[in-house]
Order: sequence, then C-alpha cells, then structure tokens
Amino acid sequence: MVTKEQLAQINHGLDFAAYMNQWQATNALPMTGLDPVARRTRFYSRYNLDRQERVERVWSPSPAFMEAVNAAPGPSTWLFITEDWCVDSAYSLPLIRWASEQRGDVTLRILLRDTHPTIMDRFLTDGKRSIPKFIGIAADGSVQFVWGPQPEALRLVRKYLVESGAEGSVVSSSTVDWYADRGWLAVEQELADVFTRAVGT
Repeated sequence: MVTKEQLAQINHGLDFAAYMNQWQATNALPMTGLDPVARRTRFYSRYNLDRQERVERVWSPSPAFMEAVNAAPGPSTWLFITEDWCVDSAYSLPLIRWASEQRGDVTLRILLRDTHPTIMDRFLTDGKRSIPKFIGIAADGSVQFVWGPQPEALRLVRKYLVESGAEGSVVSSSTVDWYADRGWLAVEQELADVFTRAVGT
C-alpha cells in the first residue's frame, strides 16, 4: 500500500509530455560552470534522449505485449520513478508510455527519484534506490505490480562483470551494448509477464 499522502504526490507527478519538456529544457542549458559530476550526468542525459528516441522509432509492440497490456488491471495509476541520466529508463519508458496510452483507465505519472525520496524508499531494490521502478497502483493505494530496475538477463550480465572485478566503465558500456542489441525486447517480455501476473489484483 501507499499512503493517501503519497498517492496524492504521485497523482500530481509529471505526465510524459511534461517530463520530456523538462528533460529537453535541462539539456539545452549551457554546461559552462558545471562540476565534473554534473557535466558527466548532463552527457548521460543527452545520450539517453537519443537512445529513447531510437526505441520510439524502431520498436513495434508484439501481439503478445498488446494482449498483456489490455489484460492489465485497472483503473490504475502507473508510476515511473527515474532520472533522465538513467540508461535503463531510456530503453523502458517508451514501452511503458505506449502501453499507458492504450488504456483509457490508466494514468501515467513520472517522479524524479532524487526529489521524491520518501516514495522512492517505498520501492527499494536490495536496499538501494535503483531506478527505474515501474509500479501499478489502484485507487485505494494498493500496489498491483512492481517492475525494475532492469531486465533479469541484464542484471545477471552486470552481476557477472562486477563479481569478475570489471571496472565501472566496462560495466556501463556493456549495459549500453546490451540494450543497443535490441535489449528493449527483453523489457517488453518482462512487462508482458508483469501485466499478466497482475490480473485479478
């Protein structure tokens, strides 16, 4: 369950258009004066915008995914917790946005992790604020489903690299390569499974 106060915050979150406008406006700002961490984050954000736009261009929903979307429980608020520098978000949000638009009884709301820590902490992964997190919430605050922060196949790849002592840059580049090889299809399959399992909640 989420509290009434948290549900109110969620329902006042960003819709997809507002999120994109905010993202694009941030990327348009000059990078002069940014410290190294902020500069790197801005670069990630700009790359992720290109990645998300690529998914939107080339991805077509499968019949199985369309069927699962139509079967998902509703009415519902779909909460997507993210930050624009998150590469996993860039490859999953296009699918979630499309799915939400197929349902007249679903409202998609986007919250930024770092400005909503109380809600983020309701959906930790192994005690960490890992993003993105995708949650279906009924009108009474009950949680219908939770997905994220990334497909299981990618999680195992990253786990192997980390346990093998790979540097952070190698883990990051491997993540991007995995997604670039149509990794969003794994996201589609997992989301279809999530929607199907949630039927009846």
